[in-house]
Amino acid sequence: MKLYTAKETKKIDSLAIKQKGITGYSLMQMAAEFSLDVILREFSPLEELVIFCSKGKNSGDGFLLGSFAKEFGLNVTVVLSNSPNEIKGVSKKAFQEMKESKVKVISSNAIEKLKVSNKAVVVDALIGTGLKGSLRKNIKDSILALNRLGTKLPVVSLDVASGVNPDTGEVEDTCVYADITTTFVAQKRGCFTSIGKKVSGEVMYSDLEIPKQLFTKVTSTSSIINFEKYIDRVVYREQDAHKGKFGHVLVIGGDRGFGGAGLLASKAAVYSGAGLTSLVTRPEHVSASLTSCPEVMVKGVNSGQDLEEHLIKPTVIAIGPGLGQTAWSEQMIQRVFWEAEKRDVAVIMDADALNLISKLKLSSKLPRRLVLTPHPGEAATLLNTDVETIESDRFASSAKIQKKFNATVILKGSGTVICHKKNGIQQWGVCDAGNPGMASGGMGDVLTGIIAGMLAQGLTPKEACEVGVDLHAKVADQASFDLGEVGLTPSDVIEELRYLLKHD
Repeated sequence: MKLYTAKETKKIDSLAIKQKGITGYSLMQMAAEFSLDVILREFSPLEELVIFCSKGKNSGDGFLLGSFAKEFGLNVTVVLSNSPNEIKGVSKKAFQEMKESKVKVISSNAIEKLKVSNKAVVVDALIGTGLKGSLRKNIKDSILALNRLGTKLPVVSLDVASGVNPDTGEVEDTCVYADITTTFVAQKRGCFTSIGKKVSGEVMYSDLEIPKQLFTKVTSTSSIINFEKYIDRVVYREQDAHKGKFGHVLVIGGDRGFGGAGLLASKAAVYSGAGLTSLVTRPEHVSASLTSCPEVMVKGVNSGQDLEEHLIKPTVIAIGPGLGQTAWSEQMIQRVFWEAEKRDVAVIMDADALNLISKLKLSSKLPRRLVLTPHPGEAATLLNTDVETIESDRFASSAKIQKKFNATVILKGSGTVICHKKNGIQQWGVCDAGNPGMASGGMGDVLTGIIAGMLAQGLTPKEACEVGVDLHAKVADQASFDLGEVGLTPSDVIEELRYLLKHD
C-alpha cells in the first residue's frame, strides 16, 4: 500500500479533475458518502451527528456529510468556526446544499449550550490536509471543544485528524483525537507514524473511484511494509536443504550486567530460521546462555584480540545488544569494522553500538552492507541533535542518518520507519502493526536477531528490514492478543515467531 504526502495527493486529485472529467464537487460528494457509510456501519444505533467545520475543502466534505445524514433521517448539527461569508468555491456550493437540507448550523461559541444525544458521533471536518503553520485561534478552540465531546462520544475525522501534519504525523500545538479517520484519494503517510498514528485511530480509505492509472503518474516514495512480500524465500525450503544454506549469524553483546540482551537477539535469530547462530559475550554469561538456549554456540571473550577467530565464518554480524560502552565494548566494535573492511559481511548495529559509532568516529570506514536500528534517542546521538527534532519529522530524520552512514536505517517507534536508497532515490517503508506492549526492555534486541536471521537466509538489507520489522510487530500483536499488553515480554514474542513463519 503506497503512502503519499499532501502535495502528491493534490496532484492525483488535480489529474483526476483535468484528465478524467471528474469534478471537485463530485469528489467531495463521494468523500461524504463514503464517510457516512463508515459511520452508519461502525456506530449503530445512531441518532445524531455533530460536525465541526471551518471554511476549506475539508469542511466542504463535512457540509455534504451533514446534508446526506439529514436526508438519511439523522439529527445533524454543524458547528461552524468561521463566518459563512468566508466560505468560497466548491465548499460554498456544499454549504448551500447543506442549508437547503435544513441542517442546523451554530457558531462554535454556542457549543457549550448544545445538548447532544448519547447515540451521537462527533465529526472533525475542520482542516484535513490543509494545515499550514500554527493553528488559528478559532480552529484551536474548535478542536478543544470537539475533544471535550470526544471524551464521551466517538470521533470521526475526515481525511486527516485536524492539527496533524499529513506528511510527518507531527502535532505542533493540539489536534483532534479520532477513533476513525476516513481518508480519501490517497493514504497520507502522516497517519501512520509519530503522533499521527496515535490520534488517527483506525484509518479507512476510499480512492473515490479515481482511475488506478492516474496514481502511477505521481511518484510515491513511501509505502506500508508487509513481511509476506518476501517471506516465501525464507519459509519454503528444498528437500535437500542443510544448515549451511541458511547462513551463520554472529551476535556480539552482553557486557557485564547485560547478558540477557545478546541472548535474546541470538535466540530470535535461531527462531527466525538462521542455519547457525553464535554469541560472543563476556565469559561469565556463557553457562547461563547455554542453559537458556543450547542451540546457540556461545563463546566468552575478554578482548578484541580474542574475538578475531570468531569473525571469520559468520555471514551476518549483529553487534550492540547489551554491548555497553566500556573498553571491552570499544574493542568489539573496532574489530568488527576491521573485519567488515576485509570482506563483504552484512552488519546490523543496535543499542550501544550506535552510540559508539559517534564516540569512536568510525563513520569513515563503515561496512558496505550496513543496517542501523536506532530508537529516537540513539538517532539524536547519531545526528548530534535532540529527540524532539528527530520526532518532528521521522522521514527526514531517517533520511539524514541513511545519507550520513550509507546504510539501511530503521527508526524505531510508533509507526517504525525504514529508509533505504534505490537507484539514488531515498525511499521509506512504514510499519502499521505493533502495540504499546512492545515498550519494554529487550524488544529491540529481538528485532535485531530477527533481521540478522533474515539477512543470513539471503534477503537484502532492505528486504530483511521490512520483513523483520513487520514480522516482529505482527508477532507482538498476536502475543498481546493471547496474553495482553501489560507484562508482554521479548521472550513471549520469540516464542510466537514460528507460528507466523509456519506455512501450509
